[in-house]
Amino acid sequence: MSDVVVVGGGFAGISAAVRIAKMRHRVVLLEADDHVGGQLRPYEVDGWSYDHGWSELTLPATVRDLFKKSGRPIDRVLELSSLPVARRHVFDRDLALDLPAGSRGAQTDAIDAVLGSGTGARWTRWVDGFDPVWEVLRRTALGGRLDGRSSFDRDQWRTLRPRASLDRSARRGLRHPHLRSMVLDRHLLDGQQPRLMPAFLGTYDLVERSFGRWRIEGGTTALLAALERRLDERRVDVRLGVRARDVVAADGAVTGVVTDTGTVPADVVVWAAPTGPGGHEETDALPRVPSARTYLGLGPYAPVLAQQTVVHGTPVRIMPSATHTGPGQAWTVEHTGAEDPVVTMRRAGIDVGDHVERREDLGPGDAARRFGARDGWQWSGWRTAFTLPGVGTGPAGLLRVGVNAHPGPSTELVAMGTAAAAETLRP
Repeated sequence: MSDVVVVGGGFAGISAAVRIAKMRHRVVLLEADDHVGGQLRPYEVDGWSYDHGWSELTLPATVRDLFKKSGRPIDRVLELSSLPVARRHVFDRDLALDLPAGSRGAQTDAIDAVLGSGTGARWTRWVDGFDPVWEVLRRTALGGRLDGRSSFDRDQWRTLRPRASLDRSARRGLRHPHLRSMVLDRHLLDGQQPRLMPAFLGTYDLVERSFGRWRIEGGTTALLAALERRLDERRVDVRLGVRARDVVAADGAVTGVVTDTGTVPADVVVWAAPTGPGGHEETDALPRVPSARTYLGLGPYAPVLAQQTVVHGTPVRIMPSATHTGPGQAWTVEHTGAEDPVVTMRRAGIDVGDHVERREDLGPGDAARRFGARDGWQWSGWRTAFTLPGVGTGPAGLLRVGVNAHPGPSTELVAMGTAAAAETLRP
């Protein structure tokens, strides 16, 4: 049995803490705020509740595994619903595609019906090409410790084609402009540049087609409540209002965590806070700057969106909140800032101008300052993958997890990272 200190009480920190505590280690969780939850807590203002996009996921097995490995299975504490449509793609006022999730044939037929005969087959061939890539990533980069280039043998490296960019792959394989926009616009809205992203990240579209899209009923509010109960069940020592500053190491191994009020002894430290130990990061990657955001509170007669919707052209992503239970709808609208998103949506046939009861605009970077969290790193070629915190070696007993660590910032990737970290402590 080891003394484990987890730094950060967001999804990553809680996930790591409950997994490790189930292994009968003594776990202390340090959180600088007066509550746990981080980005799982919705943004609530004037009766409107906006989640941060964590209510939908693509790999439900990652969250199922979290609950299974920490106590009662997820089906006894939360409801996951399969979404028949992954997202709606709106190309103009009279052209929209409801892209099915979890079915190869259904995607092909739906694309053919909207974009013309043959386009579905073209999309399917392009997505199929990522099958071997996904197998390499799943087994080597996502299933456990990643040490860098040495983790891949020659055949695996050749399969990944790391020097090819996603932008080039999409332009070569998807001649139809609407198909390309379905691939590239999501990453533009995530604050990435597809020409600097390795082509193997096209696996996002394969994984979504293979495993579908799922919604946590009750949104992140329900997920956080279930995780807080799990902290209690696992008897994790949660210390709120304690800001961790750095780790203490001796003879190449961590011995504790330095806080504003003293040092907490530790055999193992799981660092899940947005900023690294000592306020430094061992990566030279640039922080990812998220899109501009517009929070809309819509009246009861506004058009209803049942799922995430992407408007192409001047890209806009609309995310109806799963945590809003009041009248009307609460939408988080992500956009590039090139145009008023309400104008962009109206031109695409989503006219909510007369239904807006509340509006708040945040520029790029404002959300990080407002909510006190970062959103990962910008890709700058394939080498970025090997510079992220959590890759390779560090002081013995220091594990890095979370949105700013390997393998990435999504719900599913964070869950995979905490699972891999916890497995290193299994007796």
